[in-house]
Amino acid sequence: MVGLQAHSQRMVLLAEGRLSSIGLRMVIAALLYVPDRIVAVIDSTKERQTAQEGIGFGGDTPIVHSLEEAMEYEPDSILIGITPLGGRIPDTWREIIVNAMDTGLHVVSGLQQILMKDELIRAKSAEKGVQVYDLKTVPHSHLIRAQGSWQLRAAKTILTVGTDANTGKMTAAIRIYEELKARGKKVALIGTGPTGILISGRGVTVESIGADFVTGAIEYEIDKAINEGYDHIVVEGQGAITHCGNSPVSLGILHGTMPDAMILCHHAAREKDIYGLKLPTVAQSIALHEHIMAPFKASKVVGIALNTMDLGKDEVAKLTETLQSELQLNAIDPMRHSAKLLVDDLERYYETYKNDNRGQQFIKVYDRIF
Repeated sequence: MVGLQAHSQRMVLLAEGRLSSIGLRMVIAALLYVPDRIVAVIDSTKERQTAQEGIGFGGDTPIVHSLEEAMEYEPDSILIGITPLGGRIPDTWREIIVNAMDTGLHVVSGLQQILMKDELIRAKSAEKGVQVYDLKTVPHSHLIRAQGSWQLRAAKTILTVGTDANTGKMTAAIRIYEELKARGKKVALIGTGPTGILISGRGVTVESIGADFVTGAIEYEIDKAINEGYDHIVVEGQGAITHCGNSPVSLGILHGTMPDAMILCHHAAREKDIYGLKLPTVAQSIALHEHIMAPFKASKVVGIALNTMDLGKDEVAKLTETLQSELQLNAIDPMRHSAKLLVDDLERYYETYKNDNRGQQFIKVYDRIF
């Protein structure tokens, strides 16, 4: 998103009355993944202490009680880290946002409500010359059907997919991106939701796009990154193709990315989804994703990113050993460990990867399905 990175290097997070270690995805992700860009958190209901002391992470980032206190830390922008019921801001928060704009702060929002449709906020943006980044706004350029440019790509594309929704696809994508970057790769991370876009500075919120244009929007973002010189593209997945509530978004991202490789994300302690339906096994999900991709290209699940937040150390070790033995794939929790093993496997895979056997691959994968 043009300008977002330049205008959000010193953010104050608005979490008024809601700051906690769960539920606030935007605040939590910002404090975990871009802590160097967070100067303060506003919540007048909390003690004036550090985020680490208040919610268990976030380091020395101070919790303050007002915008005036936050301004002492010289922010350049305010991030709305809370999503109220219905996605619309109450008047008290609106007042804080307008006051922030009066002081020269840019505004970053992942709300369903588009702030630039608010007459006062739009006028204030023009008056003060500050930007309002509505991360759920879809540019007109992205309302396009896929053109099939993946057939000509030289860049390597990686997509995180899942056995269910909320299995850690964003976390895995970020960790893989960070490891590739640490290895000196020209790598871009494409966010597909507001939080991913905030962290990466690029992407598009797929839930805000009409079904016909999801594939085209993702393809457009990948092509744009390639044109900027990136040769490794990591795409943040959403939902799951076996989740009856959000499968269209998941499938749209899959076909928009046309990944060369996939990392499967799995919540190890979860057996059923929110509908009470039994989740596919890891093996079934791997086969299904490879089967769906097979008519187009020989795309493989190269590794497994586990979410083991509900498991003890011994349980994690046993699960990891079992999966690696059964599937011959490395399985690690990228929150507990680095993504080094996954990236090692990706690099080995790319050494032998060829996209010239789709018919044969289709038959082989079909034979394995379920």
